[in-house]
Amino acid sequence: MTDDLYRETIITEARHPQNYGPLEGADITQSQVNPSCGDSIEVYVKLDKEGQKIVDLGWEGKGCVVSMASMSFLSAKVKGMSFVKINQLTTDDLKQMLGVEEITLSREKCMMMGLMAIQKALRDK
Repeated sequence: MTDDLYRETIITEARHPQNYGPLEGADITQSQVNPSCGDSIEVYVKLDKEGQKIVDLGWEGKGCVVSMASMSFLSAKVKGMSFVKINQLTTDDLKQMLGVEEITLSREKCMMMGLMAIQKALRDK
């Protein structure tokens, strides 16, 4: 796949994000802001009965294409995942979701913002 196709995938995902919007009955809500660029995300998490897995996730946010696309892909990926597996997700996992091999440090912060919000929500629950 060429860089142009990767970019198109990211742009399309950001324009038509998965799981966008508040989640009624969420067990946890968490906000995250990237101070270097001003991007912001709010995640709404619904847990399973044991409180060990995400059964549903909604989110709202404003930011660059990278942060919005990353959060969109991530919101679909984490459904059904245990806290342990979510905490094992890495920068490389998110790069793979976005279809990029390299990303600048400033864009990496944008890409990681959603994961940081989810992980913080689970730690603070």
